[in-house]
This record gives sequence, structure tokens and C-alpha cells, in this order.
Amino acid sequence: MATVQTSAAGKKVTRPTFISVSPEVEIVPRETVTGFYSEALILPCTFPVDSSWDLRSTLILWQRGIDVVHSFYCSQDQLDRQNRHYVNRTSLFGQEMAGGNASLKLDRVTVYDAGMYTCSVNTNTGSQKKSFAVKIAAFYSEPRLQFSMLTDGVNLLMTSDGGYPSPTLQWLRGNSDITNQTQTRLMQDTQTGLYVVSSFIHFTEVTNSSLTFILHNKPLGQDIRRDIQLYSGKSEMHEESSYRYHEWFILIPVFLLLLLLLIIMSVLFVFITRRRRREQTKLNAFTEMRHPSKVQILNGKSSMCL
Repeated sequence: MATVQTSAAGKKVTRPTFISVSPEVEIVPRETVTGFYSEALILPCTFPVDSSWDLRSTLILWQRGIDVVHSFYCSQDQLDRQNRHYVNRTSLFGQEMAGGNASLKLDRVTVYDAGMYTCSVNTNTGSQKKSFAVKIAAFYSEPRLQFSMLTDGVNLLMTSDGGYPSPTLQWLRGNSDITNQTQTRLMQDTQTGLYVVSSFIHFTEVTNSSLTFILHNKPLGQDIRRDIQLYSGKSEMHEESSYRYHEWFILIPVFLLLLLLLIIMSVLFVFITRRRRREQTKLNAFTEMRHPSKVQILNGKSSMCL
């Protein structure tokens, strides 16, 4: 519907309004829709159409509370009243509007998009309103385990981030629930709104046992389950000392063998060197015997030529 007003110049000006009187009003029950962080979310909304349906008389208004998310009238999008939180992130399916599709596509979903949304549709054949809750969720990352050995026991710290909403944590030791012995810290990123969760537990007496860490993200049905094996310090020390003893037991014979080879090589080197020297001395003596010195008399003087 539209209202007609008269301007100061006396001309009639037609302005659209968000309020209209329809022959019938249909209220659709509330639903719940879950969106994935940083992905696109489609909020479904349909309305009945028949042969008398007219696009120019169709008004579609999406709201979250009192904030305008997206509006359509006069056969086109009207975004001058759109809340700035949704700028460049909303669109309708214009080509499917003739089939009664008033669904909204919301791009790059953030955790701050959660809330109660309402789709209001007014046409020349009737009006209807649909409200539903929108929840946003994000998967938590693979948990990271950090441990530190202390004189009085051991500390375990399990950390996971990038998730939403806050998860449920559980620790098991064997079949016993030891969650009440842990300390959990939850931090929220001021920009993305995503959570970082850390769970800390301290054991004063370490015995051979099995631990299980469980993270549950209910909206997404995400369950992360990680098993941790603990071994007593005495067993570890015994295994370590046995390993070192075995290691030295192998290395000592190898060292002795190398030393023996070095001695043998040194003796051979000395023997070969001396033998070569004796052979060289004999060779020199033999050469002198075969080539004696020659004496020439020149001008009554003697000279020796080798």
C-alpha cells in the first residue's frame, strides 16, 4: 500500500509505507536456524501467490528486533534504512520472487548475527509474518596438549580455539569422571567473538593410567575425544636407565675393536716404512758400485766428473 501526500508546490507525491491493511494475516510458528561462522546463511521465507499477484504491490521486510536487515518495495531493494551491521551482506532471490520466495541470504556470518529474525510480507493478496531464532556456531580446532613434569607430580593443559558457542568439557580417568578436579578457562576474542578454551589438571601421584578428554559443541554436534596414557615416573626411570646400560654395553666392544684396528694399522705403517728405507739404502749402494768415478787429465791437472 502507499500513501498520497501533497507537496508545498501543490503536486501529489506517492510515498511507500511499511504499514498496510490486508484482507488476511497469517502468523507462521517460530523456527530455529543454525548458521556456520564465516559462511553464507539462507533464512527461509515464502508467501502464497496466484494469478493476481503484483510485484509492484509487494513489500518484503526483514528485521532483527527493531533493526532493519533488508527491505524490498516498489519492485526493488530499499536499503536506506538498513542497519550498518548488514551493509553489503544481504540479498533476496529476485528471480524466484514470482514463485513466492522471500528468503534472505546473509553472507559472511558472524557470531553477532545471532538473534530473533522476522520476515514480513505484504502483497495485494494477503500478508504474513514469520519469526525464528538464528544461532551461530563454529567448530573447535584440534586440541593441543601441553604437559610439565614437577617434583610433586605432573601438569596437563589441553587447549582448543576458534569455536562457538562455549563448549562442555569432560575428563575421565578410566571409567571415573574427574572433571571436578580440573580448572577451565574460557576467553573470547573481542573481534571475532570466537572462544579459546583451556582445561588444566594436576596429578600429585602419577601411576600407569588412561585419561580421556572430551569436548562437546552441542549446536554442531561436534565431539572431540582424545585419549592420553600416563606412566609412572619409576617405570620411566627404570626403562631409561636400562636403555642407557644397553647402549653402553653395545658401544664398549665397538670402541675396543676400533682401537685394536688403529694399533694394527700403526704397526703395519711403521713396518712398511722401515722396510722401504732398507730397500732404498741397498739400491743406492748397488748404483754406486756399477757407476765408478771417472778421472780425466787435462793440462796436467786432474778433474773428477761424476
